[in-house]
Amino acid sequence: MSKQRIAQTLDCDWDIFGNNLRNASELVVRLYERLDEARITPAKTRKEIASLFDESLPEDPQPMESIFSEVESKIYANSTLYLSPRFFGYINSGGNQASILGELLASAVNQILALWHFSPAASEVERRVIQWIAEFIGYPCQAGGCLLSGGSAGNLVGLAVARKQKAPFDADSVGTRGGPPLTVYASEEAHASVDKAMMILGMGRDQLRKIAVRDDFTIDLEALEKQVSKDRDSAYHPICVVGVAGTTNSGAVDPLNALADFCQAQGLWFHVDAAYGGPAARTEIAGKLFQGLERADSVVVNPHKWLYVPAEAACILVREAAALRHTFQVLADYLKREREEEAGTDVPLDFKDYGPQLHRNFRALKVWMTFKAYGTTKLRAAIESNIEIMRYLANRIDKSHDFVRLAPVPLSVVCFQYRTMDASKYSDQQYLNELNNRLLEALEKDGRVFLSGTTIHGKRALRACSVNHRLRREDVDFLLDVTRQVGRSLAGL
Repeated sequence: MSKQRIAQTLDCDWDIFGNNLRNASELVVRLYERLDEARITPAKTRKEIASLFDESLPEDPQPMESIFSEVESKIYANSTLYLSPRFFGYINSGGNQASILGELLASAVNQILALWHFSPAASEVERRVIQWIAEFIGYPCQAGGCLLSGGSAGNLVGLAVARKQKAPFDADSVGTRGGPPLTVYASEEAHASVDKAMMILGMGRDQLRKIAVRDDFTIDLEALEKQVSKDRDSAYHPICVVGVAGTTNSGAVDPLNALADFCQAQGLWFHVDAAYGGPAARTEIAGKLFQGLERADSVVVNPHKWLYVPAEAACILVREAAALRHTFQVLADYLKREREEEAGTDVPLDFKDYGPQLHRNFRALKVWMTFKAYGTTKLRAAIESNIEIMRYLANRIDKSHDFVRLAPVPLSVVCFQYRTMDASKYSDQQYLNELNNRLLEALEKDGRVFLSGTTIHGKRALRACSVNHRLRREDVDFLLDVTRQVGRSLAGL
């Protein structure tokens, strides 16, 4: 007779687990306590960092104390610190304390938001969070939506709904060969995720019309109108215009009211990519830029940007919730309820029908805790502070001789060049482009601040952006001091 196996759990004693939680929390506190003196980027090379993890698959248990030590010395010590107010790259949030706790608590309860009965409380928290996000940005609170991984997923979902609503044939069933080519319109400054969405949805990048922008980097409405008319005359079928409420390059906000008027007149879906700028929509300092956002058919906004929530947390909002359901509902025997109902405020909400994912984790808890811990007044004050301080940076650049600003600053992005104090170099754009490319690399190696780069009217730009509630004026002063110091060294001055 064979020996019966004894069931084994992976759980340790609960007192030990409690001690592990305390040790983990102390590790987190140490990480944040050293932000002011920490490098933003690691000093080690890629090969050196890779070598830290060059080990065989573990067969035997290791003490949690040694694992924590490795997390601190190998991972935390070699991470790019978006947490720091001296990180000015891309559009990456520094997170907040309440949402750190939210991530821990969400992981502990391990909910999967698919059918309502998979995660009753979590489903209702996400339903409420979607309403709160809509209210925070001034969008209709009855909108439907769900939380996603990022703005790329949000734009994909928005365009999928647009295709479902506006294609003159059933693309879901027969594919895009079932009718005329479907065209989508966005400015030249729109995010690359719109291109990806066109590819993934089978509409093709060639059918994404990149519309020229004006001097302020907002979409040229006359050029848009001409392109839509030309496409209709050429047997294409326009379905959607993507307005941008905060471009990645410069923070430009398209004229949303005018775009809404145009889409209404033309029978087009109006999708707004407000992944970055959306949370600023009801601030006093920038709110006027966003007039017309409330008229969009769909909006993507990222709490993991300007609501200071750690990744991943993006939100797609659709004015008519049923449009999401009609786009994504696929019935499978193993997921059917006895009665399939049209979701509303008084019936269970099955989030599997509102986006492309079946298994989604409890992203909403960290957003819910952020709203409750800080409130809308404090969150908007932090956003306004970011804008004010980045405009202060722009003003300092404008008053300098060795820097030049390259774009307006409607939100919290500042694009500029280092050009030295040698006025004879100011017209040599090739030299300045090469110098600023080298400067970006040198600053990353230096590690005291972090900037990303872009190109503005053919000029290589240093691009500073902050969506960090820890940002202070002295941080942007420090940014200019370090950039000037490293730039002078590169220029041989």
